[in-house]
Amino acid sequence: MKESERKILLELLENGRNKITDIADKLDISRQTVSKRIEGMLEEGTIERFTLKLSDDRIGLRIKSYVFLNIVPSSELRHEFVQEAKKIKNISQIHHMFGRFDMLLEILVKDEEELNALLDRLRDFEAVEETETLICKYTEKNNPQDPYRVALSE
Repeated sequence: MKESERKILLELLENGRNKITDIADKLDISRQTVSKRIEGMLEEGTIERFTLKLSDDRIGLRIKSYVFLNIVPSSELRHEFVQEAKKIKNISQIHHMFGRFDMLLEILVKDEEELNALLDRLRDFEAVEETETLICKYTEKNNPQDPYRVALSE
């Protein structure tokens, strides 16, 4: 990765709404270069998308939970489960795991009733053998950009 690309990414991590001209001025490169680098990084997949970071609580998503799952060893059932789980909009993350559990889901819902309904739905899948749910009491830090800042600063 070129040095200018790393610097552009760091600027965008600070504020994805930064204007190309502002980034160019700060990095002392042309706005055309910044624009071309951003377009190139979008095309190659370094930048996947530009998005918002919302406050869960202010949007009404008051319960964040993590659901650990053990899945039957059938690759067909596992694949079917993952495809259906991807469609469930209250599931924000799906991770395949090494260790005691096979999968980890992050779930955001408005209340306990919605969480219980979603958990029941998950347990109804033939692929799901066991679940364990942890409900987040509160979050001290939610800054998924930090590891990227470290990687880009090295």
